This record gives sequence, structure tokens and C-alpha cells, in this order.
Amino acid sequence: MRDLSQISVSIVSPVFNEEKGLEIFVEEIREAMSSVQVASWSLLLVNDGSSDGSLAKMKSLQEGLPQLRYIDLSRNFGHQAALTAGIEHAKGDVVVILDSDLQDPPSLIPELLEAWAQGKQVVFGRRVSRAEKGLRRLGFDLFHRCFRYCVDVAIPPNVGVFGLLDRQAVDELKKLSERNRFLPGLHTWVGFERGYVDYKRKDRATGEPKQTFRSLFSYALNGVFSFSYKPIRLLSVFGLIVALGAFLLAAFFTFKRLLGYEVAFLGFTTLVILVSLLGGLQLMALGLLGEYLARIYDEVKNRPIYIIREDSDQDESLS
Repeated sequence: MRDLSQISVSIVSPVFNEEKGLEIFVEEIREAMSSVQVASWSLLLVNDGSSDGSLAKMKSLQEGLPQLRYIDLSRNFGHQAALTAGIEHAKGDVVVILDSDLQDPPSLIPELLEAWAQGKQVVFGRRVSRAEKGLRRLGFDLFHRCFRYCVDVAIPPNVGVFGLLDRQAVDELKKLSERNRFLPGLHTWVGFERGYVDYKRKDRATGEPKQTFRSLFSYALNGVFSFSYKPIRLLSVFGLIVALGAFLLAAFFTFKRLLGYEVAFLGFTTLVILVSLLGGLQLMALGLLGEYLARIYDEVKNRPIYIIREDSDQDESLS
């Protein structure tokens, strides 16, 4: 059993246009940490190019909470990039990761820490239900059901970024420099002893969801293409099946002609359908290859994942 009273805890949360709910979030973090005995704790908020008053709100909240630290990115780099910035600048022995919209309840932080105290090095918050409804809920459900069959790494179902990493896992995660990031998969990929804390995912405290369907779709593609070669392999198998079918069809007509039977030529409509079908499949195959090539292109450019404009703790006096 590990001793929580001897460790420092860093809590990392990305912020994008969360001015209205930020004070509630910080207060819930304070309440959660008051219920556990640790050597020290800090809250690191990463402003991901917010266009509202989120940054000013962070600065005002910092006056009443010395444990609060913020990083201001030069523009909106995206949710995964902002989380990466927070993880890489967190100094604690244990790093807790959660979103600032209160869908991931801060009240579960003590349970995450308890799982770490019992020997777990990577602790996932596992959703048993969601508050989203309609098309958004349907999209999430379809993604999680299909995702585990698409990837080569055994990523746990119904987990996101909400969870805990100990220092050894964080240090290994920081070595992974890929640009198109899918952090739930990376948290699994680094290995170590895993634990789970089940929870019901709540609705947002204020405002509307910041991630559009387009960004969520891109996030899903990153998850599949970063951890699986199955799409290309399935295309290869399908191409082999089509080629085999064409060979058998050609052999059938050849032998039929050799045996003296008349060979009826296929009609124009059938030919157009077959050509269109094969052309569409070829374009789809090129599109899948393009997705992989685009990610290779991003890696080759070697641009930074994020750029920091301002760090409230330049002298690194907080852990």
C-alpha cells in the first residue's frame, strides 16, 4: 500500500471557452482535494486558445488559490494537444487528467488516488453511462462498439482521457512525440499496472459542447489510424476476393466457350455498374492510403504539438 501523504499531485485540465463554469470547476477541485491527505497538490489549467474571458478568469482565480497554475497556448491546437501540454508540464508524482466542463466529476479524484495507492500506475475513469442524447450519443456508442474491433492494441472500452498516471507512466508518455494523438490509446500503449474507476458521465455544467462532429470524427480517425493497420489489410483481402472472383468468372466463360456453348455478352448497364463499383472501391482504397500518408507527412514536418505563449509558473516553483 502506497502512502498518499508522501506524494505531490498535479491535476491537469484543458480549457476552451469555459469562462462561465470555470469557477465552479475550480471549487469542486478544491473540495475534492480537501478530502485527501497528500504532501502537496496543484491544478494546471491549459488555455487552448479560448476566445472568451477564460484566461482572465484563470488569473483572477489564481489570486485566491495559490495551487492554481495556468498555461496559455498561442492558439487553439485542439483538445489532445492541450492535454499533452499539461501532461508534459505537470511536476507531480501523480498526474490526474480531466476535462474542465464537469462531465468528468472531480469528486472521483480521491478514488483515482486510492487506486494508485493500491499499486495501480495507470487508472482509467470508465463510463457506465453518458448524459448525451440524440445523434451525438449515437455516434459515441457506435464509435466505442466498433473501435475495439478496429484497433490492434487492446484499448479498454468506454474510457477517455479522464484518469490518473503515475510519474513513471508520464515520463514514458512524454517520449511519444506523434502529432496526431489519441491519448486513451497512448495511455494503454505505455502499459504498466492498470486500474479502473467506474462513473456516470454527466452533462456539461454550462454552455454547449465545444467539440464539433467534425472534430470528433477526426479524433475517431486518429484513434483508428494511429493504432491499427486493419483498414489496409481489409482492403488487401477484399481486393484479393474481387480478383479471385474475376478469375473464376473468366475461367467459367472460357471453359464454356471451349465446350461449344454460346457466351452471352453482359449488357451495357451491368458493365457500367461493375466499372463504377470497382472505381469507387479504388477511390476508397486511395482515400484510406491517403489518411495514412497524411499522418506520415505530419510526422515528417516535425512541427511542435503546441506553442506556449504564457506560463504562469516560469520559475517552476509549483509542482
